[in-house]
Amino acid sequence: MTAFQGNIQPIKLNTSVQQALGKHLLSCYPHEACGVLLGTAAAGGMRIDRYLPLRNVAPDPLHTFVPDPKEWIRALYLEPAPVGLFHSHPHTAPWPSSADIQGLPSLGPEFQIYLIGSPGPKSGEPMCLHGFQILRQQKPSGQLIYKLLQSPVMLC
Repeated sequence: MTAFQGNIQPIKLNTSVQQALGKHLLSCYPHEACGVLLGTAAAGGMRIDRYLPLRNVAPDPLHTFVPDPKEWIRALYLEPAPVGLFHSHPHTAPWPSSADIQGLPSLGPEFQIYLIGSPGPKSGEPMCLHGFQILRQQKPSGQLIYKLLQSPVMLC
């Protein structure tokens, strides 16, 4: 693990990925949508080329998400491996909740980015999308601290 160096890198989304995120978000509404992001580190940021939607099996899918365990395991073995996670906040702004922050330790080190989307403010408007880098800082005691640092999301 490396310490956070303060470099905010953009998250570059393929246009088809943005469309897939919006479509999945709306198809799951009013429940939370979730899925994994596939891509690679690119010069000046992370490039996301593919989105794999996962079924949300949470007991309360209106307010939380739990990816289907079988689909999650299959996704972890994809080539290339997932580099990020997406989920929606269907009823609130796309900012990390305390539950989102508490869930970060369950993500492996290959997960470097986190996207949260919310429906557009008016019907037919594009979704609101916020991107974050997942930061893992190791304290001298060895304990890992997880944070999300907002990153610009760019279409490419």
